[in-house]
Amino acid sequence: MILSKATISFVCVLLLVSIFMANLLNIIATDHNFYLENKNEGMNHTRYLSKKYGQITDTTKNIIWFLQISDIHISIFRDPGRITQFQQFCDSTVKKIKPLVVLATGDLTDAKAKDNLGSSQVQKEWIYYHNIIKESGVIEETVWLDIRGNHDNFNIKTLSSQENYFRNYSVQGSTHVKSYVHYENQNDVNVAFLGIDACPEPGLRRPFNFIGILDVKEQENIQKLKAESENKADHIIWFGHYPTSCILSLKRDGQNFDLRQQIGSSRPTQVYVCGHLHAMGGLVPRMYTKQKKGYLELELGDWKDNRMFRLAAIDHGFFSFVDQKHNTWPLVLVTNPKHARYAMSGREPIQLIPDSTHIRILAFSDVDIDTVKISFDKISWMKCRVADGPLYVCKWLPNLFSTGIHILFVVVTDEHGKTAVIEHPFSLDGTLVNFEVTPRILLMLDAGAVFQCTFATLLIINVMPLVILRLQKNPPRYRRSIWNYVHRRVWLLSKIDRLFYPIVLYALYTPLGPWAVGELIDGYVGVIFAWGIIIKGVFLPEPFTYMYGSVQLMFVQIPLIFVLAYCLDTRLFSINVRGIKRLLKNLPFIFLLSIQLLLAYFFWLEYGTMAFLLGPLRTWSVPLSILLWYKICTLPPEYCR
Repeated sequence: MILSKATISFVCVLLLVSIFMANLLNIIATDHNFYLENKNEGMNHTRYLSKKYGQITDTTKNIIWFLQISDIHISIFRDPGRITQFQQFCDSTVKKIKPLVVLATGDLTDAKAKDNLGSSQVQKEWIYYHNIIKESGVIEETVWLDIRGNHDNFNIKTLSSQENYFRNYSVQGSTHVKSYVHYENQNDVNVAFLGIDACPEPGLRRPFNFIGILDVKEQENIQKLKAESENKADHIIWFGHYPTSCILSLKRDGQNFDLRQQIGSSRPTQVYVCGHLHAMGGLVPRMYTKQKKGYLELELGDWKDNRMFRLAAIDHGFFSFVDQKHNTWPLVLVTNPKHARYAMSGREPIQLIPDSTHIRILAFSDVDIDTVKISFDKISWMKCRVADGPLYVCKWLPNLFSTGIHILFVVVTDEHGKTAVIEHPFSLDGTLVNFEVTPRILLMLDAGAVFQCTFATLLIINVMPLVILRLQKNPPRYRRSIWNYVHRRVWLLSKIDRLFYPIVLYALYTPLGPWAVGELIDGYVGVIFAWGIIIKGVFLPEPFTYMYGSVQLMFVQIPLIFVLAYCLDTRLFSINVRGIKRLLKNLPFIFLLSIQLLLAYFFWLEYGTMAFLLGPLRTWSVPLSILLWYKICTLPPEYCR
């Protein structure tokens, strides 16, 4: 039996999809057993932690807690609540919780113009940030560790330039130029907080500042800080603005610098916390995963729109955390037993949990806590007693929960009657709760590679069908279907030289030629290509350019093919239509032209007049589209027939 072309095509597509899905699932797999690959090293480390901390009881030793806040985006143009509630956070929340450290992981200010498109550092926003921290006295209560985000790096020529207000108005900027480490040894817990500054130099204006870049100098600095931390601390908490999926490392001596490998190869490492993705506008509120090297990566939802912050703790060597909305009380964190999803074999002394004598819970509120009670079945409840401060404990019998997943229910009530109800899954035999798929994709893939693949796919879709149809001599068979109607019109479009060549050549130009020439930083002219940006004699391999080009291909170039094919059909079969009917026939082109004009206008606001005039990607595509439409409108029908 001879297989049809359609069947063969379907099988090939199915095979390609299967290969793609297999590779994707392998990349985002979180069940990779890093502990078994490094069993001896892991056993030595956890044995050391077990010996140091001993049995988990009701003691108030061996526990510390800290806070994280990210993407504050202090702005003088929009949402004054960001400033006032950030002041409440410093004045009240931090002082109620009394954390050892507060991590402020980037985008401290908004740095966007009033039109929300232009971008540059605004000194007044930095003054607000500085004054709130200073006047609240928060740095007298705790250690404030802040680091730059991409918004804090907009339109900055060099680290030493006057516009780099992070140096003068942040807490750590005057001491640490970029990445740094801070040590704390309190309550018998020795921890290093290692901050990664991946902001590229120079700092371009938006949107070409989405991906962080680690140059060779910063790679060496990070390796030095890591080696120092391994010798001085039992636990390393890495923090930064960009997720590891959004950080590009430049090659050094022909070798790739793998940031995830660097983070994960350090046995004391437990977690990398970050921001930047804003929980995808709140659509992915739990953006957490476990990287293949066995450590957690946790993105925190933004303060900007969602007013989120994170409470984290290290208790007897176990890292625990909870994300909470501002002014939502009580705040509850179970530190023993460890949450089943976030257990890290080889990095935490898991063997201590089955031998522990007490359940341990941190509970905070803006008023005094009234009761903390727990249950395993929601029927019989046990009241916890306060050990000291926010730590509440309750005796338990771990041997009753030796296999499988179990749920610990916690109810905390304060003296004003506000209640928090927590469901806490745990296991004592190593059974894990799976991470959600979407966060794994966002945090474990390489964003730059995804942008490149998206751009290449759309480019192929833009060019290949036209080329194939041009090589097809006979027109598609006439059938009464929308697909066949579109197929025939696009086939005809591909046969007309004055339309085919401009469309294809412009699409082929996008991965090769410059997209714009203009002031990408105030006072400095740069050139934007698909594969990177050249400015100040420096080449920045900013992968977000591929996504920027993908927008043009997806919303302009590919639709343009179908709109021109429709206009061609109108020219051939509605040649006598006049007046309002003719206008209605051209509405698809008018709508598409409006989109192009809007994109070009936005580009002008972002990068100025020079980039607008010398912008083949956004600006020049407008007259090209008008020219092609005009050629169709004036095309003799006999030419097509």
